[in-house]
Amino acid sequence: MSRTKLPRCGAAAFLLTAFVALTSGAGQSLAGAGAPIRAIDIEPTPNPSVSYNEMAQAMGLFAKHGLAYQVGPKLGGGGPARVQAVATGATEVATSDIISAFGGIYAGADVRILLVMTPYGDEQVWGRSQFKTMKDALHQTWAVASLAGSQRFNAQMAVEGLGFKPDDFRFVPIAGDDGARLQAMDTGRTQLATLSHLGAVLAEAKGYTKDVHVLIPHTAKYTAPIPRLVVIARESWVKGHQDEATRYVEMMLDAGRQWVHNAKSWVDPADKIYRNAGLNRQQLNTAWQDFRDGGYFTVNGGVNYAATQKVMDLFFRLRNESPNQYLSKLSDVYDTGPLRAALDKMGLAEGTPGLPDQPDWYKSAAAH
Repeated sequence: MSRTKLPRCGAAAFLLTAFVALTSGAGQSLAGAGAPIRAIDIEPTPNPSVSYNEMAQAMGLFAKHGLAYQVGPKLGGGGPARVQAVATGATEVATSDIISAFGGIYAGADVRILLVMTPYGDEQVWGRSQFKTMKDALHQTWAVASLAGSQRFNAQMAVEGLGFKPDDFRFVPIAGDDGARLQAMDTGRTQLATLSHLGAVLAEAKGYTKDVHVLIPHTAKYTAPIPRLVVIARESWVKGHQDEATRYVEMMLDAGRQWVHNAKSWVDPADKIYRNAGLNRQQLNTAWQDFRDGGYFTVNGGVNYAATQKVMDLFFRLRNESPNQYLSKLSDVYDTGPLRAALDKMGLAEGTPGLPDQPDWYKSAAAH
């Protein structure tokens, strides 16, 4: 496999060319006074499990933290499009998966991770009814969003935690949301599938569980604290906007700390932005409980260097790549300046018992 190195300016030009057709008609401001900040989520259709900016806006947190939410470009696809949006300046911050962030940094894009929204990346693994355990399903097909994305990485780390080898299952890319992977499994195209907790609740609510059932309720029980969904920004923007970046990080910590301790704080905004999904408040509460029990919500910013190193090692191994001048060490991945400032101000918080959001890099203001 070729490992041609793009100069940083060349990578930016490539991203700009790929992105130009997607950025027309960027959103207008949705809030009044406050420092304007453009932000986009991982999916264009609001989904409370990944639409962190939409959720924060519904909770009134942008205004509370002195920010004015501007909706960035509505994009199809997953993390790579969000990395492109940040790298080309179409948005200040975006939610992406960590693997796409690695890929952008590796190509020389001016992108850094500000904080991790899902310290454990917790998901469910479902299978056809004939499989009673994961051992029964060895060497079967397994639907994931993509072969190079973080969902596959998370699945492989989970099966390693269960005592299997990462290649003991045959991963099949099924792009799209949970429904696409559920359908692939329900029709027999694949025998296993990874679902989010919200997707699992939807499957049960819509009666799609006749021939399929859950095999692993929480992948987080078998993995290290794997950073999964992350908030990214251009490093050059952060350096010139330390105040806005810090307030944005404080806002997301505020949201996560409410969500981990109070079901209503998550269910209320979820009900607003997910109104047409067909789930009632009781079902949303079930989803919240599953997310919370899996350590999904960030309370201290989710940055754990030891866990990130494991993901980065797997990133290079599965891509058959080697570190380059853009991505070789953890300082290439994170800009923890705003997160450090936020934690100095807000202090560390308790997360999910047994699945703590523990920043192994951070020392309090009194200690540094």
